Amino acid sequence: MSSSVQVEALPRSEQRRRAIMRATLRVVAEGGLDRVTHRRVAAAAGVPLGSTTYYFASRDDLIRQSFQLYLDESTKVLGDLAREYPEITVENLVAYLVELARREFERPGLVLAEYELILAAARDASLARDLKSWERGRIAELAEWLEQIGASRPVESARSVLQLMRGYELESLTRPDPDPEDLGRRLSVLIRAFVDS
Repeated sequence: MSSSVQVEALPRSEQRRRAIMRATLRVVAEGGLDRVTHRRVAAAAGVPLGSTTYYFASRDDLIRQSFQLYLDESTKVLGDLAREYPEITVENLVAYLVELARREFERPGLVLAEYELILAAARDASLARDLKSWERGRIAELAEWLEQIGASRPVESARSVLQLMRGYELESLTRPDPDPEDLGRRLSVLIRAFVDS
């Protein structure tokens, strides 16, 4: 998700560490968390086996740090995309969310990895803390946008929008051709109801 210029500016050791974490996410997407082993991740990353144990103290550490990288990079992508819609309107909020969904499903493996990690967070307090912190940030950003377009209860409205997005993502994982325009119609109805209430 980050640009090659940014990656090249990182020290070689950090580039390798991130390559291992991205490989971990690919392994999770392909077969779930149970498939994550140092050996499998090293093979997916194209690095010697000792590299994974050098950078990550344990399998759990590898998974947690990979999840945190995913959340950090997702935050950057969301911020970059939001700047493409500088005017605060209902239409632009819907367009932003639809474009976000469209881009996510250009890389369905990452969506699968995200949901595998969300399920893991239900059993892992550290992952749960990272996820809750990330979600609070997204809800705050959405709430600010919703407040500016006139939603009377922006935080509750933001939570509802996030839940609709999650439902759409889950539903789309089992469909051969997700329809972002259908999501746009649903979002438009929901957001306008918040603004008009």
